[in-house]
Parts: sequence; structure tokens; C-alpha cells
Amino acid sequence: MPPISTNMHFGKLFIENSKVKIQIPSFIIGMMSPDTINEDDFEDFHTLDEDGNIDVRDFYEKFDMKNLNIVQKSFILGYYCHLWFDEYYKFNASKLRIHNNIDLTDEELVAAIKSILKYYDNKAINNFFDNYKKEIEEFNVDINLKEIEGICIDKSKDQICEFLKDTIPDVNYPQLIEEHEYMSFIENGCSKIMRSL
Repeated sequence: MPPISTNMHFGKLFIENSKVKIQIPSFIIGMMSPDTINEDDFEDFHTLDEDGNIDVRDFYEKFDMKNLNIVQKSFILGYYCHLWFDEYYKFNASKLRIHNNIDLTDEELVAAIKSILKYYDNKAINNFFDNYKKEIEEFNVDINLKEIEGICIDKSKDQICEFLKDTIPDVNYPQLIEEHEYMSFIENGCSKIMRSL
């Protein structure tokens, strides 16, 4: 699964490219909600198919989007965006070329990759969500949809606030993954999800 910074990066691109009006705090909270679920409830809230893959279409089609208000619709779009990106990441992230020219150990390599992705994500996000921090903290709306009953909005809000407080890491190995390749990976995903809708 992608790190929170990568989800936020993807979410920003989705918001910027969406042709429908989005209530951004609700969208962001919806986008973080799948990662706040207990392990026991994971399958229920991720709409897994018989192969263990997320059936994003099945999730999306549970909702009558035309009859939802802007807050509900934005939340569901965020949630959908997260599930969709989980699947995209699972099947495509391994295509990113890693240039381990300095023979980092497996442990060092994992830490270095996390660091550089977070650095690229934060660079792309560029404080975009800071404008919505107060609205996210004060978000107190009951989404009121039986299909996602049991989702904990407060956990999502806490995760987002922690992310917004976090610092940008130093990048010790900038050549590890090329920035343009990573950005293309995220942008291609965004183009594909837009076509899916």
C-alpha cells in the first residue's frame, strides 16, 4: 500500500483534475478512511473480490452519486480514489526503476525509498492542504451512508493532521528514483482514474 504522502499527492492531482465540484475537507477525510479500519473489518470496507483484489467498481456502484449531497459525494470520491490508487500502486509501483548504485542493504534501501517518495510527494503537494487544515480539524458531519457505517471520521482527521505536522525528510540518495519518472507514475494514475469515472 502507498504511504500517506503518496495518497495525499494523488488526491491533490485528483482534485485539480476533477470535472465535478469537490468539498475538499470531506474528500481528504474520505481518502484517509480506508487506512483507519480495523484489520477485522478490512475486507468489508475494501470490497475485495475472490482473488483478494479491491473491486473498486463494485464499491463505487454501491452509491447513487446523483442523490448524494456535496459532502457525501466528496467523501465517497475520496474513499474511491484511495481504493483505486491502492490497486494501481500494487500493480504498477514495481515498475519504478530503483538505482541502487551504492549497494544499500535491504533495510537501508526501504528507508531511502520511503524518504525520497515522501520528499517528492511533499514537493508536489506544496502546502496545498494547509489551507484546509482548520476545516478538516473541525469537520463534524455525519456522512450518514449505510454502506460505510462504522468508518471512524476522527481517526481519519487525526491521520491527516499528523501528516500535515510532519516534516519533509532529508534525501540522502536523490538518484535512487528519478523524480520525473515518479511524477509520471502518479500523473498516469490520475489520468487513468479520471477515465474510469
